[in-house]
Amino acid sequence: DYVARVKGLPHARARALVQPVKLEVRYLYNQEVKSAWTIAPALVMFVLTLAPPLLTALGVVREKERGSIYNIFSSTVTRLEFLVGKLAPYVGISAFNILVLWAMAVYLFGAPFKGNGLFFYATALLFVFITTGQGLIVSLLVGTQQAAAVITVVLSVVPTILYGGLLVPVSALGPETKVVAHLFPAMYFTNIVHGTFLKGVGLEVLWQDVLVLVAYATALLSTGYWLFRKRPAV
Repeated sequence: DYVARVKGLPHARARALVQPVKLEVRYLYNQEVKSAWTIAPALVMFVLTLAPPLLTALGVVREKERGSIYNIFSSTVTRLEFLVGKLAPYVGISAFNILVLWAMAVYLFGAPFKGNGLFFYATALLFVFITTGQGLIVSLLVGTQQAAAVITVVLSVVPTILYGGLLVPVSALGPETKVVAHLFPAMYFTNIVHGTFLKGVGLEVLWQDVLVLVAYATALLSTGYWLFRKRPAV
């Protein structure tokens, strides 16, 4: 009616001139809405959550079961030397796995990588220190490989699946569940993985997530250092 009055046109012709508003939803970072682009990078986080703590926990507890760890207790090796010697192989293996996982996500699943490769690799190594620290603490508190495996899975893998943003984005969780998600380092590394792969952002945007991971790594490794005793109580 307004166009017909202003233009002095018949209603039928005025109606033909008016184009209806058309809304189009556009995804900024995954315009083709490919689930592989989201899941494949998150699987990098999941594998780094699963393998390093299990390898670390089982490796130390195996020495307890065999009694070979008492050779360490009776030697002149310091706590720091023991912990570095135990963590170094698993960190080294995981450092190589990071490259393999990145290549699989990019070349096998076709996920785009828009960020800085060095930043991604450094933060992935930082996350490996966190997960190996978790396995170290478990290994110092239990005496059997079965207990170490179960506790490691419960403390590391289960929270990652539920609260790490692997299957369900943290933004889609309820208010209480979001609070729980912020208690686990997996959520912060997932933000970094998605940010570097899909958004092409780096430290200037993800610095808060990096700081949280640094705090986690420092706390876990310091706790493991404090828990290790060369002369354990009988």
